[in-house]
Amino acid sequence: MISPAYAADGADGAAPGARRTTAPLPDLSTKVALGAGALAFLGLAALASRRTPNRFDVAITRTFQVKTPPNVARAMRLISAPGYAPFTHSIVLTLAANCWAAGRKRDAIFAVGTMGAGFTTGIVKMLIKRPRPDDSFRMQKRLLKDHSFPSGHATHYTAFYGYVFFLANRYLPHGPIRTFLMAYCALLVASVGPSRTYLGHHWASDVAAGQLVGLVYLLAMLQAYKLFDPLPG
Repeated sequence: MISPAYAADGADGAAPGARRTTAPLPDLSTKVALGAGALAFLGLAALASRRTPNRFDVAITRTFQVKTPPNVARAMRLISAPGYAPFTHSIVLTLAANCWAAGRKRDAIFAVGTMGAGFTTGIVKMLIKRPRPDDSFRMQKRLLKDHSFPSGHATHYTAFYGYVFFLANRYLPHGPIRTFLMAYCALLVASVGPSRTYLGHHWASDVAAGQLVGLVYLLAMLQAYKLFDPLPG
């Protein structure tokens, strides 16, 4: 999903650190992805506005909970663990601090910017006001007081770990560390949805919507990333 144009500074034809005189426009694939994501999200929001959960969400949750082996169930809990505050905030700020210390000030600023995805999710939660699955679906007795739609975990993982994936692809030399980090980020983004559904904290449509919000936010953020020259230092 991430354009090769982001591969390195100057990849768009300008020298590294050179000041651009015109802002690059989003390419067609980015526009299509943003538009399709927005339309799909509106459809899921209409579904979430109903008073009762739809049968597909219920069936997906029951299937996950019945057919998940014990060792996979333990993994589902571990996958969700980094998405709770305050850890989720501390890891974002740690990345930003390390980027800043390394002289990557633009990267540090945009790392903090990934937290805006969660702010967006919070607004949507207050607008839709979808209740979380009831206790009969709960596999983990953690009290969550906010609304269900969309999933904050799915939004955060897609935006933040997608951004870490982007940074690893951009800066790290080819080797086992780069491969591991990119694979780890991809695994978290891909597995957070099943994790939240299995635990009974969200319906499948919640996590699908959360990942759409995170993906659209990430694409928009990376587009904005291209508009700025590297900051001094």
